Amino acid sequence: MTSIYFTSGSKIFRVSGREQDWSIKEIETGYDDVRAVAADELSETIYIGTFDDGLFRSRDNGESFEAVGEDALPKRIMSLHISPVSKRLYVGTEPSELHYSADDGETWAEMTALQDLPSKSEWSFPPRPDTHHVKDIASGIMDESFVLAGIELGGIMRSIDNGESFEDRKDGSQFDVHNVIIHPDDDNLLYEAGGGGYAWSDDKGESWQTDNEGLGDFTYLVHVAADPGDKDTVLVSGARGPASAYMPEREKTEMKIFRKQKDEPWQKVTEGLPDGKGTIVTHLLTSSDVPSVFYGVNNKGVYHSVDRGKTWMKVPVDFPAEVTKNKINSACLTN
Repeated sequence: MTSIYFTSGSKIFRVSGREQDWSIKEIETGYDDVRAVAADELSETIYIGTFDDGLFRSRDNGESFEAVGEDALPKRIMSLHISPVSKRLYVGTEPSELHYSADDGETWAEMTALQDLPSKSEWSFPPRPDTHHVKDIASGIMDESFVLAGIELGGIMRSIDNGESFEDRKDGSQFDVHNVIIHPDDDNLLYEAGGGGYAWSDDKGESWQTDNEGLGDFTYLVHVAADPGDKDTVLVSGARGPASAYMPEREKTEMKIFRKQKDEPWQKVTEGLPDGKGTIVTHLLTSSDVPSVFYGVNNKGVYHSVDRGKTWMKVPVDFPAEVTKNKINSACLTN
């Protein structure tokens, strides 16, 4: 069974099922602004990061939550990542710090080398220019010492020694990082969605290339996903800019999804997807062991593709009205 968790306001929603048999469950967290979610279906554990209240853990699939890391972590939790190999939990915060726990949140360590990078004095989040945060985190599957921290706005910072040291951002990458992923079959292949478009690396982040051909003026990219069974098939979702990306009630809000194969230009995907106008940028999700399958989550619903993102169908669940009118901050998938 596939489960998709996403955040909206103070709530988490879990959409679970397969084929045409799906259900949606609403989980009230009790915290006003949930920014990040990560889940481990096998242990029935859910982690949520809040904007001002810290990190919380549920060990009963959302029936109850308890605070973790109160003495170790800042209160503004902006990103969460569970290592697919070690199950280590990574936490990104505002201001930008990267912490991890190897025992389900009981004890914590900070990767302090992130603070020593030369570009740190230039990091800045435009809506709150006096600060910045770790927007996304990725870790290697073949090499567990390989860790990426995406700073908004600052760039992708790379560690190849388990956080003992970090390398500063590279030319060719997007400095306004929104989403960075590592291909599940090859730690060398990295994909980035950023405020200036799409970037990729085939040498583990040593070097990067930007490729926006075919995106037109929809180069404000927020999410990226690669087919687990085909390294050359990539999807991105984006908007014309931040003012039209996130808030359903804004008149100018409009989202598009694009698909790319190998060296071909990006092609817009529309079949089975909602009208882009009034739709926020779609969170794109895959499962590492299920080739050709993509999921998308936005304020109009959950969407499913089984043909490498060419065509889509809506998952048969009804979204509450509050979700259709709200921003979705984070989403994750478990099998």
